[in-house]
Amino acid sequence: MNSYKLHYVIIPFIFILFLFSSYFIIAAELKFNEISLKLSSQLRMRYEHYDGYGLKKYDPEEEDNLLLERIRIALSFSKAKNEFLFIQLQDAHAFLTHYTDNDFPDSNPIEDNLDIRQFYLQWLNIKDSGIGFRIGRQEISYGDQRLFGPGAWGNTGRYAWDAAMLKYNSKWINNDLWVGKFLTYKSDNLINKAVKDFITIVDYAELKYLPFKLDVFYAYKRDNKKENNDGRKNLFLHSFGMQTEINIIKDFTTIGFTFSYQNGSYKKMKVNAYGLNAKINLKIPIKYEPRLTCQYTNGSGDEDPYDNKYQTFDGVYGGRDIYFYGYLNLFFWANLKEYEIDFDIKPSQKMIFFAQYNYFQLNEAKDGWYSTSLKINRRDVSGKAGVYLGKEIDMRLVIALSKQIEIMLGGGRFYPGTFIKKTGPAAIANWFFIQTTIKLF
Repeated sequence: MNSYKLHYVIIPFIFILFLFSSYFIIAAELKFNEISLKLSSQLRMRYEHYDGYGLKKYDPEEEDNLLLERIRIALSFSKAKNEFLFIQLQDAHAFLTHYTDNDFPDSNPIEDNLDIRQFYLQWLNIKDSGIGFRIGRQEISYGDQRLFGPGAWGNTGRYAWDAAMLKYNSKWINNDLWVGKFLTYKSDNLINKAVKDFITIVDYAELKYLPFKLDVFYAYKRDNKKENNDGRKNLFLHSFGMQTEINIIKDFTTIGFTFSYQNGSYKKMKVNAYGLNAKINLKIPIKYEPRLTCQYTNGSGDEDPYDNKYQTFDGVYGGRDIYFYGYLNLFFWANLKEYEIDFDIKPSQKMIFFAQYNYFQLNEAKDGWYSTSLKINRRDVSGKAGVYLGKEIDMRLVIALSKQIEIMLGGGRFYPGTFIKKTGPAAIANWFFIQTTIKLF
């Protein structure tokens, strides 16, 4: 990380420069015969304040500030509106915080010096067959990103993949079959590397011409990392699932359901886990378009830490930082029961306000409280601490100043429950942020 003096001089200057210039600069798009070249960029600046917890864990004694900067520049080549080559550079930095690259031995979520985030070759609908491919470094997301998402809120972005994908698009189905490894982020790597001793295979299908939206998938995850040098293989996991959305009253009432079942082996234990989410969305047909959503999320937990079964759901490759499980990112879809109420309203065409209430419980009292990285924050193997984790209230306001500039601000407060109070220090945790995103299309 850089010195404080440098932070205070350079970062505000860059921020003001981009804010001013965005009104006058547009992305370049050039055409050569049938080839179209498009250059686009995005600057995102965000300040965050943590009180009562930090980036890595819940800690009532911790307080931190972050000034995050991320620049992405993309270059795409297309022919007849069919993109065939895409390159995206990323440069992300973190200032003010006490965390350094050494605090994140596996992957740094806040800092990534200039790097190639995406670089892939694509050819779709080869000779009108519906068959195509995409190969190279790429982002992959599906549905509402609860099962597969890039985790774009994080400063470096959680999931980008070195992958080879076979695509098929017909009247009845969109299908992606791919194999790959996700990237890790380190500040000193000129080109970030994919995670070692790991592979995943995914088949994801979107079914068409049904009276409702339906996606189905299969994912195989093999993690060969060894523990304690004893040669044990870590994880062989099969995930099956679906996501559906049904329009009950057109444009006003929808219901959605997501489900995934997992089996396989983990440390020679048999895996038997599941995750589900059910929601109902009601849009009120009056001025300002208020909308109310009620959700229930359940990620299975391990009911007995001493048997030969592993029952904790691992979330597949879901977006973990786009307002699922509360804004503070204290929880994840593992050994979790969550009751959620969401409300949003549009005071104007350029402004939208969101509010969210979350009530959290452990699914199984003897299993742990898991972070977004699937690490255990706390655990009571006796189960005597109960299951009530706490509640969280969050709000955010999004303002579109123009087509290029968006400002977002908000925050949240978490009130710890009896489980947290009985397993260690406990106090209210607070989080606040303000963010400016400048997009040049």
